[in-house]
Amino acid sequence: MDKSKVPNQPIDDKTFVAGITQSTKVKNEVNLIGKCLKKRYLIESKIGHGGMSDIYRAKDLYLESLKIPEPYVAIKVLLSQFSDIEEAQQVLIKESVQTQQLSHPNIIRVYDVDTDDGYHFMVMEWLDGETLEQVIKRSKPLGINFKGTMKLVEQIASALTYAHQQGIVHTDLKPSNIFLTRQGNIKVFDFGVAKSFQHNVDQYALTETDHDSSLIGYTPAYASFEQLAGEEACAADDIFAFSCIVYELLTSKHPYQRVAANDVDLTKTNLAKPKHISLGLWPTLKKGLAIKKAQRADSVQAIIGKFQSKNWPIPTAVVAAIVLTLVGVQVQRSHQQDILALQNKVLQTTQAQSEVQAYEFLPASSVLERIEEIPADKLLIRNGLLRKHQSSILDILEQQIELLPKSRNGLYQNYQKIESMISNVSGYYPDSVRLLQISNQAQRSKQSVIDSLSDRLSVLLSQSRYNEEGDNNIKAIVEDLAFVEPEYHFSPSEADFNLYSKAFSTALKSHDVKQMNALIITGEVVFAHQPLAEPLIEYGSALRVAVKKLSDYNDAKAKGLAVDYPYAAAEVYYRDTFNQLTTRLDTINEPKALHAFDQEVRDLATNLPADFEPLLTLDKRLAASFLRQANIFLEKQYLKTARELFARGNEMYERLNGVQRL
Repeated sequence: MDKSKVPNQPIDDKTFVAGITQSTKVKNEVNLIGKCLKKRYLIESKIGHGGMSDIYRAKDLYLESLKIPEPYVAIKVLLSQFSDIEEAQQVLIKESVQTQQLSHPNIIRVYDVDTDDGYHFMVMEWLDGETLEQVIKRSKPLGINFKGTMKLVEQIASALTYAHQQGIVHTDLKPSNIFLTRQGNIKVFDFGVAKSFQHNVDQYALTETDHDSSLIGYTPAYASFEQLAGEEACAADDIFAFSCIVYELLTSKHPYQRVAANDVDLTKTNLAKPKHISLGLWPTLKKGLAIKKAQRADSVQAIIGKFQSKNWPIPTAVVAAIVLTLVGVQVQRSHQQDILALQNKVLQTTQAQSEVQAYEFLPASSVLERIEEIPADKLLIRNGLLRKHQSSILDILEQQIELLPKSRNGLYQNYQKIESMISNVSGYYPDSVRLLQISNQAQRSKQSVIDSLSDRLSVLLSQSRYNEEGDNNIKAIVEDLAFVEPEYHFSPSEADFNLYSKAFSTALKSHDVKQMNALIITGEVVFAHQPLAEPLIEYGSALRVAVKKLSDYNDAKAKGLAVDYPYAAAEVYYRDTFNQLTTRLDTINEPKALHAFDQEVRDLATNLPADFEPLLTLDKRLAASFLRQANIFLEKQYLKTARELFARGNEMYERLNGVQRL
C-alpha cells in the first residue's frame, strides 16, 4: 500500500490485490441482465459489485427443468476490463478451487467456474439475507449483546478453523465477505485471494504450479501487520481480522478506527473494552487484536473456546497451557521424524527404477485392477504408477459414470453405483480436488433429483391427484426415489393423509373403481409407514383382487371388447354397500323416504348388471316394503298413496320375475 498517505487515517474496505492494477481504465458498463450463460444460467438481476467483478442472481434452467421450487444461483462475473488479464482470471479460478475444497456448512458452496462468450464467471449457491457489514450498521451505536454476537462468531470461527485445518488462509476476512441468511446461518465467502499453506508435505503427491503466487489480497482495515509488511500468509492473519470483526459486532465500531495495523501508534492507542464482554474475557479478545503476531492468539479456536467456556482459575490455566505446549512439542518432533523417514525413501527412487519399468507400459484402464499385485514393500512403484496415470484414471471414471445404466425411464443416474465407484477410486487419490469435484457434482445432482421428485409428490398428494399417469404417476415417482436413494423414505404430512382418507371414503361410496385402484396403490407406496393409514391399507389389500378384476373389465368394455362381467369380484367389492342399504331399508316407514331410497338404488344399478344377485335380493326386499306400506295406507283410507305404493311394488315384482342370470 502507499506509504505516502497521511498516517493514522481511516481507510476504506476495498480489497487490494497485488499483481493486478486496481486503477485499470473502466470500459463501458455491460448489462448482462437477460443473458443466458452456457445455455443454462439466465441472469435476472444485479445484486452486488466488487473491485473486479459483478454479482448477479440467475435462474438455473436445469434445476428449473427438474421442478426445483427455488432454482436460483449467484453468479460472480469478472468485469470486462479484467477479462483479458490472466492474473484476474486466476483469482476467479482460485476462488472456485479453494472454496470447493472447503465443504463446510458455514462456507459458501461454489458449484462451477467457466467461460462463455468472453465472460469469466463462477457459480455459487444463492443466499437470502444480508452481509455482516449491514448487520453491524444496523446495530449502531450500541452493538450486539454478547449472546447475540456469540451466535454469529461461533459459526465464523467454525468455518475458519476448518479452513485452517485444510491448509487455507482466507487473507481477506471482513464483514462484507460474511453473509447472514434469514435462517440465522453464517456463510463465509470470497476466497479469491486466499493462500494455501501446508503443515504436512506429501513427498509423493503431484506438485502443482502456483499460478498466482504474486496475488496477495487484503483489506487494509482488517489486514494484519505482517500482511501489510508483505510477509507470507498464515493463520495469524485471519485471527487478527476475526478479532476485529468480533469487536465490531460487540461495539459497532472498528477497534482501531479503521486505521491500518502498520500505522497504529501503540504508544497512543488504548483499546477500550466493549461493554458487552466481561472483564474475564476481555484479555482473550485483546490478545486476538494484538498488532504483532508474537503477542497474538495462537488460533481462532483458542479465542472462541475461551468465550464458550467458564473462566478457569489462573493456576489451572497455567498448568493446562504447559501440558498443551509439551504435547505440541512432542507432536512436532514426531512429525519431523516422519518427514525425515519419507525423505530417506525418496533417495531410494533410483534403485527402484528397474522395478518400475515392468509396469511402465501398463495402460491406465488396467492400473487400478493390477495395483494390488504390487508388493507392499514396493510403495514407491505403486505411488509412481498412481501419480503417472491419475488424470487418465479420473477421465475413465467420468466416462464409466456417463455409461452407467439409468432408471427405467432413462432420466435418473444410478447414484448408488456412482458413489461406490468414486469411493473405490478415492482410496487411491484421497486428496484429489478433481475427484472431490466429481463427488460433489454427483451429490448435488442426486439431491436436486430427490428434492424435485419429493416436491412433485407433495404437490400431487396435496391436490388429491392419485390416478395421474406418466411423469406424475405416484407409484412411478416413489420407485424413482427408491432408485436414486434406496435409504430415502418420503414422509407425507398429516394433511396429506386426511385428504387421502377422505378420497378413500368418497371412492367407496361412489364405487369409482379406477379411483379406488389408484388409492390402494397410493396407500401401499406412500402411507405404508403411517400408523393411521394401516386400517385403510389393510382394507384396500382385501379389495385389491376385486378392484383389479372390475378395473380390467371396465378397461375392456371401454375398448369395445366382449367380456363377461366379474360377478364374484363385484359381490366382494359391493358387499358393504348392500349391507348398509339393507340396514337402512329396514328403518324406512314413510312413502317419501321409500321413493328416495328406491331412486338411490336405481342410480347404483346403472353400474351393475340386472342379474347381479345382491341387487336382486335388495330389490325383492324393496318391493316387499312398497307393498307393506301400501297395505298400511290402504287401511288408513289414503287411497292415492296406497295405489302409488301398490303400483311400484307390483312393477318391481314383475321386473324381478323376468330377470335371469345369463
